Amino acid sequence: MPYRRLPNTDAARIRALQSAIDACSKVKPEERAFVQNLLIQAKYFLNSFKSGISQNRSAHSLSVEKGASFAQLHRKMKMYISHFIQVLNMSIARGEVAASVREFYGVDKKLPVLETSEDLLEWGQKLIDGEKARREASAGKMENPRIELLDIIYKKYIAAARENGLRISHDQRSTEYTEDLRKQADEMIAQIWNEVEAYFATIENPEERRQECSKYGIVYVFRKSELEKEKNNTEEPEENTNN
Repeated sequence: MPYRRLPNTDAARIRALQSAIDACSKVKPEERAFVQNLLIQAKYFLNSFKSGISQNRSAHSLSVEKGASFAQLHRKMKMYISHFIQVLNMSIARGEVAASVREFYGVDKKLPVLETSEDLLEWGQKLIDGEKARREASAGKMENPRIELLDIIYKKYIAAARENGLRISHDQRSTEYTEDLRKQADEMIAQIWNEVEAYFATIENPEERRQECSKYGIVYVFRKSELEKEKNNTEEPEENTNN
């Protein structure tokens, strides 16, 4: 026996609900295959589902765009911090400044891990504070790159990182809301299909019964063996050409 397949995409969910609603509009109320209360719920929910999915898609597109912009700024911030430390180490290697200068910044010969936003925020602040302490101690200052340049990009990065955190949090809530909508849609479709199949259960001919149910959006899938059997049953026997 073929089995019914519930929709697994948003477009298919919308088609299933719309087909059930449309089928009800083509028959008298007393001839509808599922109850009036469920029909009202389906109409109301379908509008909410379409709106929710549409808003989620728009929000996702905007989020991707903002995410790409933040990623670019993240790479730039990482480059500034890395460059500052590398220049400092090269100055020490050339003997231009004492190795003890590293203590102002809390760095060593190796570059620190600079991957996450937390890493960049931590080291950006360390370098800014370290340069301030170095100048106050009259131990010279970095000329190229100047800390003022790093400070400018750092302040931009702080604001961007905060906004990016809010964006991620919003995306998570939006995803949870969308998944909840899909769950509600699946439950409603299953309920409608159960009632429709129960309504037409008295039709003895399986094919006729499936056709009636299909009008309400129910999708039936034949297994490979069933398709081959159906094909064999419909093929006409070859004529005997032997005399």
